[in-house]
Amino acid sequence: MTSLSRRSFLRVAGSGLLVPTVLSGWSPIRKAHAQDQVRYNGTFWLTIHASGGWDPTMICDPKGRINETEVAPVNTYFSDEILEVGNFLVPPIEGLEAFYEEFQNDLLVVNGIDVQTNGHEQGTRATWSGHTDPNRPAFSALVAGAASNQPSLAFISNGGYDTTAGLVPVTRLPNANTIAELAYPDRRDPDNPEALFLPKSVQDKIHAARQARMERIQGNTHLPRTLNSIQVLEMIQSDNSELQSLVTAMPTELSDNDLERQIQVAMACFSAGVSVSANVSIGGFDTHNNHDVSHTPQLLQVIQAMAFARHEAERLGIADRFNIIVGSDFARTPWYNDGNGKDHWSIGSMMFMGSDIQGGRVVGGTDHYQLPLAVNPTTLELDASGVILSPGNIHAALRELAGIETNPIITGFEVDEWLPIFG
Repeated sequence: MTSLSRRSFLRVAGSGLLVPTVLSGWSPIRKAHAQDQVRYNGTFWLTIHASGGWDPTMICDPKGRINETEVAPVNTYFSDEILEVGNFLVPPIEGLEAFYEEFQNDLLVVNGIDVQTNGHEQGTRATWSGHTDPNRPAFSALVAGAASNQPSLAFISNGGYDTTAGLVPVTRLPNANTIAELAYPDRRDPDNPEALFLPKSVQDKIHAARQARMERIQGNTHLPRTLNSIQVLEMIQSDNSELQSLVTAMPTELSDNDLERQIQVAMACFSAGVSVSANVSIGGFDTHNNHDVSHTPQLLQVIQAMAFARHEAERLGIADRFNIIVGSDFARTPWYNDGNGKDHWSIGSMMFMGSDIQGGRVVGGTDHYQLPLAVNPTTLELDASGVILSPGNIHAALRELAGIETNPIITGFEVDEWLPIFG
């Protein structure tokens, strides 16, 4: 009789919230087979979602006011205050210049992307799947689902767009303390091997009795559905090695910053080899009022998070196979409303950084009023007779970058034409 490893169960059940369904005979459990623990050694993908619609003119596509008498300025800063760092134009916001100076050779900025909607749900879907149609899988789900040997927590998410279209389970990863408690269920204090609920001698007797009972039940059971349920129960009660390896990979101190803390958990999953892709998310960008005051600190958190993730990858020794993708629902209007806020605007930007990214480049562009400029589909130079960039173009290029452009997993999820965005 085939038995299931804990890895197989986690891969099928995602976060574990599917346990009741699986125990009642959910069919995918019958597709899982006994395997040795899988440690993923491929490329890792981290997506950072700026939820609510960020303002690219304040992070990667600056537009300054022409003069003090301009009637409807795009921003409160002036055009002659815009900074130049390498090939990048940088808004005059404290903290941005240092970021661009550090990562100018690693960063790719794509401006002038038309998501073709002002709706949050549709815009988020377009940015992260390449299409506005419902039930489109996120890129994170595609790349995790395409992994030849899926680790147990292949796709983890802390928000953003994480629709999978049934291609791979998504794990809503709990905080670090909860992971430790799951990995060491016999301990009162998961950090203390001596803090046991029961003496080890008693625990050993309980485990032996449980195993003997399980073997008796299996010996008297012949119905496939019942056997499946018994296998799952046996597996849940047995091996915690993958979760324990994840606990070992966790940093001893977690950041007080929520976004950085999400990244620390994701990076630990990468380092432990139990995940392929991870979504992290930060909100607060839907600034219809007091735009500059509310928006600026959120944008600074995004660029700080990018730097933090890159430094973590270097510390963990995975920077040579680690990519970061940053985007949002859409952009903000190139003018202020009566409440000093900015409303929804469909022409946005994305940022990329990582081992597979040809950095030091800006692709695409917008005019002073944040209307998209067409690019030559071959050279990507600005070209009035060229094409306007779409999320589908971005995702076609991402799929090739990840090596999944011919994988059967993308069947039925076509996007726009490929452009040489990543070189």
